[in-house]
Amino acid sequence: MIQEIEIKNFKSIIHDKISLGRINVFIGENGCGKTNILEAVAMLSSSKSNNLNINSLSGKGIRVTKPKLTMSSFIGLRQKNEIEIAAKLSDSDETEKCNIFPVNPDDIYSEWKDHLSVNENEIEKALESKELENELLENVENIYKPEFLNSVNKEDLLKFIKKFAQVTFLNDFFESKELLTKFLIYNLNTSALRGIVNQSKEIPLGINGEGLDVLLSDFSAEEWNELKNYSYLISWLDDIIIDETDTLKYKGHKLGRSSSYLYFRDKFMRKNNNVFAAENSNEGVLNVLFNLALFISHKTPKFFAIDNIDSSLNPHLCQHLMKELCELSKKHNKQALITTHNPSVLDGLNLFDDDIRLFEVKRLDNGSTKTRRIKFKPEIQNEQYKLSELWTRGFLGAISQNF
Repeated sequence: MIQEIEIKNFKSIIHDKISLGRINVFIGENGCGKTNILEAVAMLSSSKSNNLNINSLSGKGIRVTKPKLTMSSFIGLRQKNEIEIAAKLSDSDETEKCNIFPVNPDDIYSEWKDHLSVNENEIEKALESKELENELLENVENIYKPEFLNSVNKEDLLKFIKKFAQVTFLNDFFESKELLTKFLIYNLNTSALRGIVNQSKEIPLGINGEGLDVLLSDFSAEEWNELKNYSYLISWLDDIIIDETDTLKYKGHKLGRSSSYLYFRDKFMRKNNNVFAAENSNEGVLNVLFNLALFISHKTPKFFAIDNIDSSLNPHLCQHLMKELCELSKKHNKQALITTHNPSVLDGLNLFDDDIRLFEVKRLDNGSTKTRRIKFKPEIQNEQYKLSELWTRGFLGAISQNF
């Protein structure tokens, strides 16, 4: 997991350091910088993917703007010309960093560069070093029998070892960064969930909800059974159907604007007339399915963000869905950054579990964004405090102060 993120000079964030749990929920007034936190992590992700062009940035879920506006710009402060972002991994002492700068600060289409990017020549140089050569020989001698080593040409053996080491090095290099390189910001769009628009190139699940039917069709029997355990969240849902041949389309179940093969069966309707397409479904069932599938699937990222998780959901449903997602995150080893404006989401959080964290995001007097973790003392654990009520009454902060 990512233990800590540090952000400098990104949009409204001059400098902030955030210690993360497994589920991290950010609340605050509109425009306080919640999404900027998610986007900063996505910038680091793009850098570690060695892909800082506009298509990669927008594909991660970043709202791309002129680079001069992407770097912090506040009255009375000299604007710096690069952004610094770091993520500390909890399973090691390793910290992934990027110091990125735009090629052209005034061009919205500008590519960005990273001062700290890995140079292939440096890798090659390291592989050619005498120290590595000796270490590799020593390791191979431990693996192979002496008679084998004596039977091969030392020079040929070294070439093989170096090639093997390079592949191993690069595999380890990318594996250690997989949490970051696969990071995406999901921001659901009803038309995308219904399969009517498809702009994301991400597979299997697009950042706006595209490809939900494709992901579900690839679920294992175990994943399907797990998903159906949560059907109680949708009172009318009897069954989920993936019609891969789209036969139901030709039986008049949808107009054909949608490319989605996803259909639902309503348990309150007549058995011979109770199937309808995602194209015609309510957005609530699509949002619930998306979030559950995101946490259940082994093909979705281990580390991701959901912007406005409460979109299109009933408050009571928000509470129970959030509670279930917290459990799923532990079961499937997922880590999420989540923003919300719905107080009911908070009622699904157990803040006495250190894996689950709540943060207030606010702007200081100079306009810069800062986060504060909201903690409760153990002695009030058994008290009947509703987080939603505490938030709406202003006891947690994260509300407008100008009215």
